[in-house]
Amino acid sequence: MPVPVGWRLRPARGLRRGGGGEVVLGGSPPRLLTLSSRGAELLDGWLAGRPVGEGPAERLLARRLLDAGLVHPDPPTQPHAGAELTIIVPVHERADQLARCLGALTPGPPTIVVDDGSPDGAAIAAVAERFGARYVRHSENRGASAARNTGLELAETPFVAFLDSDCIPPPGFPGGLLDHLTDSAVGLVAPRIVSSGEHAGRIAAYERCRSSLDMGPRPSLVRPFAWVWYVPSAAMVARREALGRGFDEDLTLGEDVDLVWRLHDAGWQVRYEPCTRVAHHDRVEPWAWYRRRVAYNESVAPLLVRHPERLPALFVSPPAALGWGAALAGVWPALAILTALRAVRLHRSVARRLPSGAAGWATATSVQATVQEGRDLGRALAGPWAPFAIALAAARARRDHGLARRVGALLAALVVADWLADRPSLDPASYAALRLADESARGLGIWIACARTRDFRALLPRRPPPVSRR
Repeated sequence: MPVPVGWRLRPARGLRRGGGGEVVLGGSPPRLLTLSSRGAELLDGWLAGRPVGEGPAERLLARRLLDAGLVHPDPPTQPHAGAELTIIVPVHERADQLARCLGALTPGPPTIVVDDGSPDGAAIAAVAERFGARYVRHSENRGASAARNTGLELAETPFVAFLDSDCIPPPGFPGGLLDHLTDSAVGLVAPRIVSSGEHAGRIAAYERCRSSLDMGPRPSLVRPFAWVWYVPSAAMVARREALGRGFDEDLTLGEDVDLVWRLHDAGWQVRYEPCTRVAHHDRVEPWAWYRRRVAYNESVAPLLVRHPERLPALFVSPPAALGWGAALAGVWPALAILTALRAVRLHRSVARRLPSGAAGWATATSVQATVQEGRDLGRALAGPWAPFAIALAAARARRDHGLARRVGALLAALVVADWLADRPSLDPASYAALRLADESARGLGIWIACARTRDFRALLPRRPPPVSRR
């Protein structure tokens, strides 16, 4: 499916070129493409700011690069008719937050407020009427997925936007997000969800740098094993044609992950565009914050039933498991050997087509992979594997305190690395406590879900699938 004429392309994170520009390497997971001399010239022009032209071969090459995650789209701003889009706002109670949300949308596209069985329906109806929104009510609370689907059934426009009532959209929402949907290959696009910044305190500061809903500052093609795996349903814009039956109403949480992955599996592109930012009301009371983090992770077990290859406690290859196991046993050189062997393998895979710079790329990628494995292992040990880690450390404590020290060092490295990446307005001790509490909430949520479903596969590690199956 060709890219629309007039679109511009931006280089994706980590894009590398060699062979006079005819070899392109990058994306997540990494992909290597070989271009013709004409293709290399076209890519040079696009990266310099020239828009995609009218030639069919040119537009298909642009699509190939977009599909591989090597470039990101920059669609031109276009006028959109008001009849193109309906905004759907599911709500349960929270009339004051709904008023703020609808006030930020006014004036704007037609809006449907779906009251999901609020005890005081009259208050919700009054807010909807004040801002000119259509009001629909469920007689009982059926969940946000059902509320969104009710709005989807009532919408008659080709595009719909879902916006939670505790969100405050920017002026003109959805703005440039709708431009992405002029590409008929794109089924859904989502903005960046950021903290509203209206609260003070340690938890509020932590939310501003590490919200569960914030997918970060970089645009991305959204799919498993990419930089961004999914986008939250708090705010998203979609093509009705792509949504099919909509959200899975059996999922009280994780319905957004399921929807995005079903769209990906059906062949639709999902885009994350952080240039548009939607503010979200934070939970800053300690118990409410922790309980919500636990609840988010309770979705892992039911999601695993629907997507069995994508949600283990840890993705790890056998060589990596051996290397990290040896390191935790005190044989630290095993990590250097693991990294070196991986670099050799990567170099062999690209050296024939990327003779210049292949060694540097392979080394850097191998180091990054080892570091990421350590980070993921630390998260598993602080989260779902914490009971096993504590039991093992206690069992060996009588003979050797080394294992506990090495696990502690790994967790400390995880926290320090995240601190350096986040640069939070928090003292290090508070950040470390909240960071580890965050991971413990992840572990507790997964254990609760596994016990509830009597399915403990989410606690097991899994080998990463081949790139062709991602």
